[in-house]
Amino acid sequence: MMRQIMFCALWLCLAACTPTSITQAPPTLSAESVKALTQKVADWQIATFYEQGKYRALPTIPPDWMNREQYHDLEWHHGALYAGMNQWRQVADNPKKYTDWLIEIGERNDWALHQRPYHADDHTVGQFYLALYEDFNDPKMLEPTREQFDWILGNPKTGTLDWLAEDTHAHDRWGWSDALFMAPPVWARLAKVTGDSKYLEFMDQEYHATYDLLWSEKDHLFWRDSSFFTKSEKNGEDIFWSRGNGWVFGGLALMIPDLPANWEGREFYIDLYKEMAARLLEIQRDDGTWSMGLLGGTEGYPIMETSGTSFFTFGLAWGINQGILDRETYEPSVLRAWQALSGAVTEKGLLGHVQPVGAAPGDSFPDYTEVYGIGAFLAAGSELYKLLNDEPKKKVTDLRTFMYNSGWCWFQDPRAIVHNGKLLVGGVAGNGRGDAAVGVYDLERDALLGRTTLHDQFDHDDHNSPVFYARPDGRVLSVYARHSTENKHYYRVSSSDDFLSWGDEQIKRYDDSVTYMNLYALDDGKLYNFYRGIDWNPTMVVSNNQGKTWGDEQHFIQNEVEGVHRPYSRYTSNGTDTIGISFTDAHPRDYGTSIYYAEFRHGNFYTVDGRLIKNLEKDGPLKPSEAEKVFAGGGGGFRSVALSAENSAWTSALAFDDKGYPHIAYSLYLANNDQRYRLASWDGQKWIDREVAHAGTRLYEQEASYTGLITLDPTNPERVVISTDVDPTTGEALGGKHQIFTARVAESDSTDTINWQRLSFDDHRHNIRPMVVNGGEHKLVLWSRGQYNTYTDYYLDTVGRALEYNH
Repeated sequence: MMRQIMFCALWLCLAACTPTSITQAPPTLSAESVKALTQKVADWQIATFYEQGKYRALPTIPPDWMNREQYHDLEWHHGALYAGMNQWRQVADNPKKYTDWLIEIGERNDWALHQRPYHADDHTVGQFYLALYEDFNDPKMLEPTREQFDWILGNPKTGTLDWLAEDTHAHDRWGWSDALFMAPPVWARLAKVTGDSKYLEFMDQEYHATYDLLWSEKDHLFWRDSSFFTKSEKNGEDIFWSRGNGWVFGGLALMIPDLPANWEGREFYIDLYKEMAARLLEIQRDDGTWSMGLLGGTEGYPIMETSGTSFFTFGLAWGINQGILDRETYEPSVLRAWQALSGAVTEKGLLGHVQPVGAAPGDSFPDYTEVYGIGAFLAAGSELYKLLNDEPKKKVTDLRTFMYNSGWCWFQDPRAIVHNGKLLVGGVAGNGRGDAAVGVYDLERDALLGRTTLHDQFDHDDHNSPVFYARPDGRVLSVYARHSTENKHYYRVSSSDDFLSWGDEQIKRYDDSVTYMNLYALDDGKLYNFYRGIDWNPTMVVSNNQGKTWGDEQHFIQNEVEGVHRPYSRYTSNGTDTIGISFTDAHPRDYGTSIYYAEFRHGNFYTVDGRLIKNLEKDGPLKPSEAEKVFAGGGGGFRSVALSAENSAWTSALAFDDKGYPHIAYSLYLANNDQRYRLASWDGQKWIDREVAHAGTRLYEQEASYTGLITLDPTNPERVVISTDVDPTTGEALGGKHQIFTARVAESDSTDTINWQRLSFDDHRHNIRPMVVNGGEHKLVLWSRGQYNTYTDYYLDTVGRALEYNH
């Protein structure tokens, strides 16, 4: 209440500063009033989108090329509108309305950039394309922009940026200040969503070239282009166009969030932003706006202008929200600016006093507008709403994107670890070159630090994901291998505390092709790597020096099913002396697979109750018939229609409880549209095997036994996480996409008695392959979110949240 009283007093104080051109009284200041006014402007713009020429601001004496015809969907004018609408949809009460409007624009233009290949203006629409791609992981929203930018990288322009040069290529490069809004945010976001730094490197190179040409060290502002170097205001000051600097300042606020937190080039943009913000604070007018010529004063520009002011309002509010700017210092400036902007909005929702298209200070009119000015206003209102909203800031308990462009299979582990307060995630890029990479997220700072490519062009195959082992010396080992196409595995050791720098790649060679790396250390000083190797069977190799070198491979489990088959294994460790193994006897595509269990300790195989089965060194690899059969599958071959054998099980996760008892989570194939999740728990005397959830339909046709997967909390196997596209209890369809659920599952529970808590609410994308990661104070559930077509065709990000139980 006290804060509201202070705001109201501030508004009364500011009322005397309202310019005479403002005829509408500003609303009472609150988060909701800001949202209501922003929605009014957004709704008016959508309703009048095809009448825009009627409301277009034109100069008093317009040039021949200026008219009231509809702009092309993909021109920069609209690109700025879409950027603002994209900001607005993220805080709107009805985000679907505005999201659907943007999607309609993209779809009718095939998500293409505009016609001029190099021109920054024609890249602007890529901002909202890639923002929507982040929300939907739909490749059609990404690929046209990437293809265009890849072509530019292959055919770069190297001409001058100076507009006064005789043979100018200023439009082929970013030779004018507006360009720093139009193109750099697209390049930076493309680098983020693909994980490919080449786009960031190009952006940085070109941005610095523009900065070096157009930045005034004396005035801490940007000239619009080199033709302004010798021009002056009536008062003798240099001419710095308001909207030109608004383009730059707003562009920084859009781009900086997409820059990797630990990228060495990031500080340049933060420092530039701060310098501009401080200068804007000094030159703001008493009426809350900024002059069209920033240093020309009210004498040179007695009429207000809203497009530059909107961009500055957006940028300043964003900086306060991000903690980059001091709130006490900058918030009054933002509130004064919003007061002025509010008064420029008509009763119907038209934002007046937007300067027409131009490249220098000019005219503005109270009853005419422009789409780019409205885009800036929507961005300003959206950010100010966040600033005034008293809801607590989001924490890691809310959904986060921990790594962009990352896919993984489930037969290698650990695919993610928490170490020294940082989450390390391994993945294979699906929408790029197929790089094997590590993503790093700082859980203490709640910041995505970035990613490092461990091996580029490692194939578009989610089976190739890296795995990790935290060494006693504090560094991390990563091991990775291709999907049975090479007879070697690769490995690196981190060389920095941020885990974004890694040592040289090393290679361990084998006689057989390998895949599916799994790293587990025991207190015997050995690091075990379990993988598929000899005869396509589970195989083991040991390191006695924390992964620096590796010994000879040993056949670990031997197939017994007649023909060419291979067991599929999942592993866990008690961290001291025992490796638990759950495995099948074949692939469920080919055979009605069963689930088996054994323990490996001191070189011997044991049953769950401690009875010796055999010694690996003397007696050879374990055979399924020698282990315990926990679940009996159907046996026999597959049905050609179903592409999977009847009654076939597939091991998904394995964990020990605090008593050392194993729990096996697995899926059971009944039909293409009916799979089940089961949990087998050892109680000290017997296995308690029960169905716990409906798993839904197959992920895709060629692999009918692929489910969204079930996983266990490694520190408490009663905590279960699943992915399914049906209600876990009833089997009723959820709408076509897999969602994430969690529950506590007791030994006495079955499908009908479990209370599932839903963790994802995403109607557009699959949420699949969850895993639970523990480290220190952090317990996280991660999963892959996006489009999944096959194991070599996917557009996925790694998302997740802190795992909190309500049971």
